[in-house]
Amino acid sequence: MKLKILSIALFFIFILSGAYIVYQLTEGYLFYHLNQQWSKSVEESSKDEGNSKILAKYRDIYEENPEFAGWIRIKDTMMDYPVMKPMEDNDFYLTHGPSGERSKYGAIYLDVASDLFNQQGNWILYGHYFKDGSMFGMLQEYEQEAFYKEHPTIEFDTIYQEGTYEIIAVFLSKVYQQDQNIFKYYKYTDIQSQEEFEAYVRGIKELSLYPTGKTASYGDSLITLSTCDYWTENGRLAVVAKKLECSAKKQ
Repeated sequence: MKLKILSIALFFIFILSGAYIVYQLTEGYLFYHLNQQWSKSVEESSKDEGNSKILAKYRDIYEENPEFAGWIRIKDTMMDYPVMKPMEDNDFYLTHGPSGERSKYGAIYLDVASDLFNQQGNWILYGHYFKDGSMFGMLQEYEQEAFYKEHPTIEFDTIYQEGTYEIIAVFLSKVYQQDQNIFKYYKYTDIQSQEEFEAYVRGIKELSLYPTGKTASYGDSLITLSTCDYWTENGRLAVVAKKLECSAKKQ
C-alpha cells in the first residue's frame, strides 16, 4: 500500500515538474518572440511621413502600447530591448512584459518621474538581473574594466529622438534604510538644480569601480541603468552614461 502511495506521489510530482518546465519554456519563448517581433518592426519601418513627433521606426510599437518609450542597445551584446515607461505604477514592469502580459522577465523601464519631452538631469532605467545575461544581466560584465573599454557607449533612443551615451561610471551600491544619511543614487530621479546634479556626479564617481576618464557637467543628460547585484543584501549595480549631443538625430 505504501509503495502504491509513493508511486502515485512520484507520478504527480513528475507531472507537476513537467508542467512547470513547459510553462517556463513557453514564457521564455513568448518573451523572445515579442522582442524579435518589435525589433523587426523597427528595422522594417519606412522613413518619416507626416508631422508626428514620434520617430517613424517606433510609431507602430507605440500604437500597440502607449507606454512604449524607446529602445536600448549595446553593440555586440545581448542588450537590445524595448524600453517602457509606466504611466502610474512604477513597479508594473517588474512583473509584466512590454505588451502588458505577466512575465518573470518583466521589461526594461524608465522611472515614472522621467519626462520624455524634456530630458535633463538623470533618467533611471530599471531591469531584472538574469544569470544568462538577458535583460540587465549583462551589465555585470561592466564590473570588469576591460569589458568597459570594449563597450564604452550605449545606444538609447526615446520615441522622439535617437541618442548615443558614453559611460562615465560603473559602481556597486545597495538599497539603504530610509534614515541612513548616505548617498542613494536611486533617489536622483528628478534632479532640479545644479547642486543636485553635481552631488549626483560626485557620488557616482566616488563609488566607481575604476576610472573612466569621463565626467559630466550641469546641463548634460544622464541615464542610469540599475539592476540587482548579489554582492550584498539588497545589492545594486549601476551604469551611468552621458548623452553625446553631437549624436542626437531628430527626425
